[in-house]
Formats: sequence, structure tokens, C-alpha cells
Amino acid sequence: MATVASKRKPVPVNEVRAVRQRYGISQALLARLLDVSLRTVSAAESEAVIPPQLRRNLTQVSRLCKALAEAMQAAFVGQWLDQPNDMLAGLKPIEAIERGQIDLVWQVVEGLRSGSPL
Repeated sequence: MATVASKRKPVPVNEVRAVRQRYGISQALLARLLDVSLRTVSAAESEAVIPPQLRRNLTQVSRLCKALAEAMQAAFVGQWLDQPNDMLAGLKPIEAIERGQIDLVWQVVEGLRSGSPL
């Protein structure tokens, strides 16, 4: 005899919300990381299907956050991305990313992961 719980369909995990919550990232910061509007992030959190372009960007952001979570507690990744960083000449990592300096941010992340920052 099947129980009520076994008849329930699993609730799909919204990937956008999951990334935000896992890494302590606000909607506004995620919008900047994804290079989309705040409205787009908000809408994506309520959608079952993420548009392909947003999915590509979310995959890249997830990779960066996962790498950072190897060097710090996952909940602090959002703070790290939005704080001035001496290894980025005082820029916040999000600002460096917005200026097209993602390679430099990755160098810093790799340094943090290896224990030997720049």
C-alpha cells in the first residue's frame, strides 16, 4: 500500500535560488554576476525552466562559487565577491568581473584554493 508521501511528486529545485542560498548571494549580486537585471533573476527564481543563456551564465557562476567554497565556508562566498580585495588592487571581485577581468579573479581564487594567494 502506497503512502501519501510516496505519491507526492518531488518539488523541483530551482537552481537560481539554490545557488543564491548555498553561497549567501543576494539577488542583486547574482544579477550582476549573471549580467542580467534584478527582475530577470527574480523571474528565474519563480520559473521551472531556466532560459539557455541564463543557464550558461549560471553554470559559470556556480563553478566560480564552488571553487571559492573550497577555500572558505560556502555561506561567505557572496560576501567575498562583494568586498574590496587587495589582490585585485582594491576592486571588489564583482567589479573586476564586470570589467572583464574574470581571469584575474580566477587567479586569486586559485591562489586561495592552493593556500598561496598572489
